[in-house]
Amino acid sequence: MRSVNRIDIKKRWPIPTAVKLFLLIAVILGIATRNCWMKDPGKNLQISDIEIIEVTKISADIAFVAANRAKVNLKKSVIIRLFSENGKEIASKISYIEIPAKSRKRYLKVLQKFNFPINSREDIAEITVEWYK
Repeated sequence: MRSVNRIDIKKRWPIPTAVKLFLLIAVILGIATRNCWMKDPGKNLQISDIEIIEVTKISADIAFVAANRAKVNLKKSVIIRLFSENGKEIASKISYIEIPAKSRKRYLKVLQKFNFPINSREDIAEITVEWYK
């Protein structure tokens, strides 16, 4: 008669030290890579071609182009501000945009809540579109 030795399923096998070391190094490199990405996201994201399309007494249409050079789709927030000739802020708006990977996309945003009324396009001196946080 043969006797068969079965493997004890309940026995715990320790994780090898080499695997633990490899995982520790991978975590450290992952954190370092993320910190480098968060320090300078401006390399991969760019806003250009900011212009006013139409201005009325109650709204202003702002068009701009956002470019994403990263290999991943991004959802970012932008802040759009209108300033008068004397430096007062006419209107501002925070808006979310989705930018596909490796592309340039044109966006049109409407500002409707003005801090004070404007009569014509000449009342607007400066438009800024910036990444918000």
